[in-house]
Amino acid sequence: MRTRMDSLARHRRVRMAAAIAVAGTAIAFGVPGGTPPGHAADRFVTGGPVTERTPVAADRAASALALAAAVRSRLGLAEPATSRVERVVDRFDDTAYDEVTAKDRAGRTLHLERFDARDRLVGAVAFGWQATGGTRLTNAAAAQTRGSRLAADLGLDASGTPDVRQGPDDTGWTLTWPRVVDGVAVMGDGVRVDLWPDGRMHAIVRTERSLTPRPSVTLDEAAARNRATATLATMFGSRSGEVRISTLGLGWVAPNDAFDPTGPDAPAATLRLAWVVEARTSGELADGLRAVKLFLDAGTGTLLGGDVLR
Repeated sequence: MRTRMDSLARHRRVRMAAAIAVAGTAIAFGVPGGTPPGHAADRFVTGGPVTERTPVAADRAASALALAAAVRSRLGLAEPATSRVERVVDRFDDTAYDEVTAKDRAGRTLHLERFDARDRLVGAVAFGWQATGGTRLTNAAAAQTRGSRLAADLGLDASGTPDVRQGPDDTGWTLTWPRVVDGVAVMGDGVRVDLWPDGRMHAIVRTERSLTPRPSVTLDEAAARNRATATLATMFGSRSGEVRISTLGLGWVAPNDAFDPTGPDAPAATLRLAWVVEARTSGELADGLRAVKLFLDAGTGTLLGGDVLR
Protein backbone atom coordinates (compact mmCIF):
# COMPACT_ATOMS: atom_id res chain seq x y z
CA MET A 1 0.00 0.00 0.00
CA ARG A 2 2.85 2.33 0.90
CA THR A 3 4.51 1.62 -2.47
CA ARG A 4 1.28 2.45 -4.30
CA MET A 5 0.87 5.72 -2.39
CA ASP A 6 4.48 6.68 -3.08
CA SER A 7 3.93 5.97 -6.78
CA LEU A 8 0.82 8.13 -6.88
CA ALA A 9 2.61 10.90 -5.03
CA ARG A 10 5.44 10.82 -7.54
CA HIS A 11 3.03 10.98 -10.48
CA ARG A 12 1.19 13.85 -8.84
CA ARG A 13 4.46 15.73 -8.43
CA VAL A 14 5.29 15.02 -12.07
CA ARG A 15 1.88 16.24 -13.17
CA MET A 16 2.17 19.40 -11.11
CA ALA A 17 5.66 20.00 -12.44
CA ALA A 18 4.21 19.71 -15.93
CA ALA A 19 1.58 22.32 -15.07
CA ILE A 20 4.22 24.69 -13.76
CA ALA A 21 6.29 24.11 -16.87
CA VAL A 22 3.31 24.90 -19.05
CA ALA A 23 2.77 28.09 -17.09
CA GLY A 24 6.44 29.03 -17.32
CA THR A 25 9.08 29.10 -19.98
CA ALA A 26 8.54 25.48 -21.03
CA ILE A 27 5.18 26.48 -22.41
CA ALA A 28 7.23 27.49 -25.47
CA PHE A 29 4.70 30.00 -26.74
CA GLY A 30 5.63 31.05 -30.25
CA VAL A 31 3.31 33.98 -30.75
CA PRO A 32 1.07 32.96 -33.68
CA GLY A 33 1.98 34.81 -36.82
CA GLY A 34 5.25 35.95 -35.24
CA THR A 35 5.99 38.88 -32.97
CA PRO A 36 5.70 42.22 -34.77
CA PRO A 37 9.00 44.14 -35.01
CA GLY A 38 9.70 46.13 -31.88
CA HIS A 39 7.46 44.02 -29.64
CA ALA A 40 10.12 41.68 -28.37
CA ALA A 41 13.55 42.38 -26.96
CA ASP A 42 16.81 41.45 -28.65
CA ARG A 43 17.71 37.77 -28.90
CA PHE A 44 18.69 36.07 -25.65
CA VAL A 45 22.36 36.21 -24.66
CA THR A 46 23.83 33.88 -22.05
CA GLY A 47 23.75 35.53 -18.64
CA GLY A 48 20.90 37.90 -19.49
CA PRO A 49 17.36 37.77 -18.07
CA VAL A 50 15.13 35.32 -19.93
CA THR A 51 11.82 37.11 -19.36
CA GLU A 52 10.78 40.66 -18.73
CA ARG A 53 7.46 41.51 -17.06
CA THR A 54 5.82 44.92 -17.04
CA PRO A 55 2.36 46.29 -16.13
CA VAL A 56 0.02 47.08 -19.02
CA ALA A 57 -2.02 50.19 -19.73
CA ALA A 58 -5.53 50.32 -18.26
CA ASP A 59 -7.30 49.88 -21.60
CA ARG A 60 -5.16 46.87 -22.54
CA ALA A 61 -5.64 45.37 -19.07
CA ALA A 62 -9.42 45.71 -19.42
CA SER A 63 -9.29 43.98 -22.81
CA ALA A 64 -7.14 41.12 -21.48
CA LEU A 65 -9.44 40.66 -18.47
CA ALA A 66 -12.46 40.44 -20.77
CA LEU A 67 -10.71 37.84 -22.92
CA ALA A 68 -9.76 35.84 -19.82
CA ALA A 69 -13.34 35.98 -18.53
CA ALA A 70 -14.62 34.54 -21.82
CA VAL A 71 -12.07 31.71 -21.71
CA ARG A 72 -12.85 31.09 -18.05
CA SER A 73 -16.54 30.75 -18.86
CA ARG A 74 -15.92 28.26 -21.67
CA LEU A 75 -13.60 26.18 -19.50
CA GLY A 76 -15.69 26.31 -16.32
CA LEU A 77 -12.83 27.73 -14.27
CA ALA A 78 -13.36 29.25 -10.84
CA GLU A 79 -14.06 32.97 -10.54
CA PRO A 80 -11.01 34.76 -9.12
CA ALA A 81 -10.96 37.16 -6.21
CA THR A 82 -8.21 39.17 -7.91
CA SER A 83 -6.50 39.15 -11.30
CA ARG A 84 -3.18 40.59 -12.44
CA VAL A 85 -2.35 41.51 -16.03
CA GLU A 86 1.27 41.74 -17.20
CA ARG A 87 3.06 42.12 -20.48
CA VAL A 88 5.63 39.34 -20.77
CA VAL A 89 8.55 39.40 -23.18
CA ASP A 90 10.52 36.16 -23.52
CA ARG A 91 14.00 36.96 -24.81
CA PHE A 92 14.92 33.33 -25.46
CA ASP A 93 11.88 32.51 -27.61
CA ASP A 94 11.58 36.06 -28.95
CA THR A 95 7.88 36.15 -28.07
CA ALA A 96 5.58 38.53 -26.25
CA TYR A 97 2.10 38.11 -24.77
CA ASP A 98 -0.33 39.46 -22.18
CA GLU A 99 -0.66 37.18 -19.16
CA VAL A 100 -3.66 37.18 -16.82
CA THR A 101 -3.04 35.51 -13.45
CA ALA A 102 -6.09 34.73 -11.29
CA LYS A 103 -5.90 34.26 -7.51
CA ASP A 104 -8.37 33.25 -4.79
CA ARG A 105 -9.06 35.18 -1.56
CA ALA A 106 -6.11 33.47 0.14
CA GLY A 107 -3.76 34.69 -2.56
CA ARG A 108 -3.29 31.26 -4.15
CA THR A 109 -2.96 31.11 -7.92
CA LEU A 110 -6.00 29.45 -9.51
CA HIS A 111 -5.23 29.68 -13.20
CA LEU A 112 -3.68 31.86 -15.87
CA GLU A 113 -4.30 32.70 -19.50
CA ARG A 114 -2.03 34.16 -22.17
CA PHE A 115 -3.03 36.15 -25.26
CA ASP A 116 -1.04 37.27 -28.28
CA ALA A 117 -1.08 40.65 -30.00
CA ARG A 118 -4.14 39.56 -32.01
CA ASP A 119 -6.06 38.66 -28.83
CA ARG A 120 -5.80 34.94 -29.55
CA LEU A 121 -5.42 32.47 -26.70
CA VAL A 122 -1.91 30.99 -26.78
CA GLY A 123 -1.92 29.25 -23.42
CA ALA A 124 -3.82 28.48 -20.25
CA VAL A 125 -3.25 26.37 -17.16
CA ALA A 126 -5.36 25.42 -14.14
CA PHE A 127 -3.31 24.91 -10.99
CA GLY A 128 -3.86 22.42 -8.19
CA TRP A 129 -4.25 18.66 -8.28
CA GLN A 130 -7.71 17.90 -9.68
CA ALA A 131 -7.87 14.15 -10.11
CA THR A 132 -11.37 13.98 -8.63
CA GLY A 133 -14.45 15.65 -9.98
CA GLY A 134 -16.94 14.48 -12.60
CA THR A 135 -17.20 11.17 -14.41
CA ARG A 136 -13.85 9.99 -15.73
CA LEU A 137 -13.22 9.75 -19.43
CA THR A 138 -13.46 6.06 -20.23
CA ASN A 139 -11.02 5.74 -23.12
CA ALA A 140 -8.94 7.53 -25.75
CA ALA A 141 -11.95 8.05 -28.01
CA ALA A 142 -13.81 9.88 -25.24
CA ALA A 143 -10.71 11.98 -24.54
CA GLN A 144 -10.39 12.84 -28.24
CA THR A 145 -14.03 13.91 -28.44
CA ARG A 146 -13.72 16.09 -25.36
CA GLY A 147 -10.38 17.62 -26.32
CA SER A 148 -11.43 18.32 -29.91
CA ARG A 149 -14.62 20.03 -28.77
CA LEU A 150 -12.72 22.12 -26.25
CA ALA A 151 -10.12 23.16 -28.87
CA ALA A 152 -12.88 24.12 -31.30
CA ASP A 153 -14.76 26.13 -28.66
CA LEU A 154 -11.59 28.11 -27.94
CA GLY A 155 -10.80 28.71 -31.62
CA LEU A 156 -7.44 26.93 -31.47
CA ASP A 157 -7.45 25.88 -35.14
CA ALA A 158 -6.68 22.27 -34.24
CA SER A 159 -7.29 20.31 -37.43
CA GLY A 160 -6.93 16.65 -38.23
CA THR A 161 -6.78 13.70 -35.87
CA PRO A 162 -4.79 14.38 -32.69
CA ASP A 163 -2.32 12.08 -31.03
CA VAL A 164 -3.99 10.95 -27.77
CA ARG A 165 -2.03 9.61 -24.82
CA GLN A 166 -3.09 8.69 -21.31
CA GLY A 167 -1.01 9.85 -18.37
CA PRO A 168 0.56 7.36 -15.94
CA ASP A 169 -1.77 5.90 -13.29
CA ASP A 170 -4.79 7.48 -14.99
CA THR A 171 -3.64 11.03 -14.23
CA GLY A 172 -5.36 12.41 -17.31
CA TRP A 173 -4.98 12.71 -21.08
CA THR A 174 -2.77 14.66 -23.49
CA LEU A 175 -3.87 15.52 -27.02
CA THR A 176 -1.53 17.07 -29.59
CA TRP A 177 -2.20 18.43 -33.07
CA PRO A 178 0.96 19.13 -35.09
CA ARG A 179 0.98 22.20 -37.32
CA VAL A 180 1.33 21.43 -41.03
CA VAL A 181 2.05 24.07 -43.71
CA ASP A 182 2.11 23.21 -47.43
CA GLY A 183 1.96 19.56 -46.48
CA VAL A 184 5.13 19.82 -44.35
CA ALA A 185 5.22 19.51 -40.56
CA VAL A 186 6.35 22.55 -38.57
CA MET A 187 8.67 21.09 -35.96
CA GLY A 188 7.66 22.13 -32.44
CA ASP A 189 4.51 23.98 -33.49
CA GLY A 190 0.91 22.97 -32.99
CA VAL A 191 -1.74 22.68 -30.29
CA ARG A 192 -1.53 20.68 -27.08
CA VAL A 193 -4.43 20.09 -24.69
CA ASP A 194 -3.96 18.41 -21.30
CA LEU A 195 -7.10 17.10 -19.62
CA TRP A 196 -7.73 15.98 -16.08
CA PRO A 197 -9.16 12.42 -15.80
CA ASP A 198 -12.74 13.75 -15.88
CA GLY A 199 -12.15 15.84 -19.00
CA ARG A 200 -11.67 19.25 -17.43
CA MET A 201 -8.89 21.41 -18.83
CA HIS A 202 -5.52 21.14 -17.16
CA ALA A 203 -3.39 23.06 -19.67
CA ILE A 204 -3.47 24.39 -23.21
CA VAL A 205 -0.59 25.50 -25.41
CA ARG A 206 -0.72 26.85 -28.96
CA THR A 207 2.61 27.44 -30.71
CA GLU A 208 2.62 29.02 -34.16
CA ARG A 209 5.85 30.74 -35.14
CA SER A 210 6.51 32.78 -38.26
CA LEU A 211 7.94 31.12 -41.37
CA THR A 212 10.24 32.36 -44.12
CA PRO A 213 8.91 32.16 -47.68
CA ARG A 214 9.29 28.75 -49.22
CA PRO A 215 12.32 28.64 -51.59
CA SER A 216 11.47 29.00 -55.28
CA VAL A 217 13.39 25.80 -56.03
CA THR A 218 13.62 22.90 -53.56
CA LEU A 219 16.35 20.26 -53.64
CA ASP A 220 14.97 16.85 -54.46
CA GLU A 221 15.51 13.96 -52.07
CA ALA A 222 18.47 12.53 -53.99
CA ALA A 223 20.28 15.87 -54.04
CA ALA A 224 19.52 16.39 -50.36
CA ARG A 225 20.91 12.96 -49.52
CA ASN A 226 24.10 13.68 -51.45
CA ARG A 227 24.50 17.02 -49.67
CA ALA A 228 23.91 15.36 -46.29
CA THR A 229 26.47 12.64 -47.07
CA ALA A 230 29.05 15.29 -47.98
CA THR A 231 28.31 17.30 -44.84
CA LEU A 232 28.70 14.23 -42.63
CA ALA A 233 31.99 13.38 -44.35
CA THR A 234 33.28 16.87 -43.58
CA MET A 235 32.14 16.66 -39.96
CA PHE A 236 33.47 13.19 -39.17
CA GLY A 237 36.40 12.83 -41.55
CA SER A 238 37.98 9.37 -41.32
CA ARG A 239 35.15 8.23 -39.02
CA SER A 240 32.40 9.03 -41.56
CA GLY A 241 32.16 5.33 -42.42
CA GLU A 242 30.64 4.82 -38.95
CA VAL A 243 27.77 7.24 -39.66
CA ARG A 244 24.80 6.19 -41.79
CA ILE A 245 21.75 8.23 -42.80
CA SER A 246 18.63 6.58 -41.37
CA THR A 247 15.86 9.10 -42.17
CA LEU A 248 15.50 12.15 -44.39
CA GLY A 249 12.48 14.39 -44.91
CA LEU A 250 11.29 17.97 -45.23
CA GLY A 251 10.39 20.02 -42.16
CA TRP A 252 10.03 23.63 -41.03
CA VAL A 253 12.83 24.13 -38.49
CA ALA A 254 14.35 26.82 -36.28
CA PRO A 255 18.02 27.26 -37.28
CA ASN A 256 20.40 26.94 -34.32
CA ASP A 257 24.09 26.97 -33.42
CA ALA A 258 24.49 23.23 -32.82
CA PHE A 259 27.49 23.08 -35.18
CA ASP A 260 28.47 26.74 -35.12
CA PRO A 261 29.78 28.06 -31.78
CA THR A 262 29.72 31.61 -33.15
CA GLY A 263 25.95 31.51 -33.68
CA PRO A 264 23.22 32.87 -31.34
CA ASP A 265 22.49 31.05 -28.09
CA ALA A 266 18.79 30.69 -28.88
CA PRO A 267 17.13 29.03 -31.89
CA ALA A 268 16.07 31.46 -34.59
CA ALA A 269 12.61 32.99 -34.12
CA THR A 270 11.63 32.49 -37.77
CA LEU A 271 11.50 28.97 -39.16
CA ARG A 272 12.89 27.83 -42.50
CA LEU A 273 12.07 24.93 -44.75
CA ALA A 274 14.83 22.33 -44.50
CA TRP A 275 15.72 18.77 -45.20
CA VAL A 276 15.89 17.11 -41.77
CA VAL A 277 18.47 14.33 -41.78
CA GLU A 278 19.01 11.82 -38.99
CA ALA A 279 22.15 9.71 -39.08
CA ARG A 280 22.95 6.80 -36.75
CA THR A 281 26.44 5.89 -35.63
CA SER A 282 28.13 2.49 -35.29
CA GLY A 283 31.40 0.99 -34.13
CA GLU A 284 33.54 2.83 -31.62
CA LEU A 285 31.94 6.14 -32.56
CA ALA A 286 28.64 4.90 -31.11
CA ASP A 287 30.22 4.66 -27.66
CA GLY A 288 30.04 8.43 -27.26
CA LEU A 289 27.57 9.49 -29.95
CA ARG A 290 24.37 7.63 -30.82
CA ALA A 291 22.95 9.87 -33.54
CA VAL A 292 23.27 13.25 -35.21
CA LYS A 293 20.53 15.36 -36.80
CA LEU A 294 21.21 17.89 -39.54
CA PHE A 295 19.05 20.75 -40.81
CA LEU A 296 19.92 21.49 -44.45
CA ASP A 297 18.31 24.48 -46.17
CA ALA A 298 15.73 23.05 -48.57
CA GLY A 299 16.80 25.37 -51.36
CA THR A 300 20.58 25.55 -51.07
CA GLY A 301 21.57 22.61 -48.87
CA THR A 302 23.37 24.95 -46.46
CA LEU A 303 23.73 23.59 -42.92
CA LEU A 304 21.29 25.44 -40.66
CA GLY A 305 21.96 23.52 -37.43
CA GLY A 306 20.66 20.33 -35.91
CA ASP A 307 21.14 18.23 -32.79
CA VAL A 308 23.15 15.34 -31.35
CA LEU A 309 22.13 12.34 -29.27
CA ARG A 310 24.81 10.99 -26.98
